[in-house]
Amino acid sequence: MMPFMRNAKLNPKWHGGLAWVISIAMILATWEMAASFFPAAILPSFTETLAALKWLLGRKSFYHHLQLTAVRGSIGFVLSMGIGSVIGLVMGRFRLANWLFNPLIAISTTVPPIFWVAVMIVWFGLGDLPPVLVIVVTATPLVAVNVAQGMTSIPPELTEMAHIFQVSRWNRFRDLYLPALSGYIFAAALVAVRFTWRTVVMAEFVGSTAGLGNRLAWARQNLETDLAFAYMLVIVAMGMTIEYVILRPLQQRMGWQADKLKTESEPSSSVAIARARLIQGESR
Repeated sequence: MMPFMRNAKLNPKWHGGLAWVISIAMILATWEMAASFFPAAILPSFTETLAALKWLLGRKSFYHHLQLTAVRGSIGFVLSMGIGSVIGLVMGRFRLANWLFNPLIAISTTVPPIFWVAVMIVWFGLGDLPPVLVIVVTATPLVAVNVAQGMTSIPPELTEMAHIFQVSRWNRFRDLYLPALSGYIFAAALVAVRFTWRTVVMAEFVGSTAGLGNRLAWARQNLETDLAFAYMLVIVAMGMTIEYVILRPLQQRMGWQADKLKTESEPSSSVAIARARLIQGESR
């Protein structure tokens, strides 16, 4: 390698973008090479998948199914984040709650999502409710664990000081809990988003009469493998858009990071910073 190449330093953003370009190019090249050895009904090429995707984008029914999946996933995501955050706050705040919820979370995370799909179909039939409930049941424990971990990262002296000075609950939440939990909540949101799209498509595949998962099931049944791969590209694109166009830019703009109270400065001075926030907030 030439000396100037060894000494060159890429901008972190360009470095990350280059890694994505190289990785995707390798996947597409491998895909095209493998497709040349199989018929299209078994493994369509990338160009054949793009043609199927173009056909899908020209049909109005596709956007109806896309909207249904997006709505179901969004509702399940919001409910999972809300319920999981509340459970995580309670677990991190009270030892008894942590003692009670930990076994339940450990058990729930070992149950395969397909089991909940089958059970929800038996209980509620086909429709919008089973996919949403499956997302809530499977993603909520993951959110709760992240938020509870964030609660335990708060220095005990800060919570004790807030109690001694009788700081209001709102000021505690705004100036103490929220800065400490922001990074953990964001990490939980990333996990929940990734889990949501996989789960909603799987639930629709098995137990729904509409949505991208249902269309994927029809494509499999009719041996329209190029359409199945086209739906896969749509699902991946939706997940990547939410994460890299919405969530990660929002993280950078808001400055969300784990252990924020500890990373603003040295550990001892971070306590002083949070103490000043609490006292100033209480004096407002």
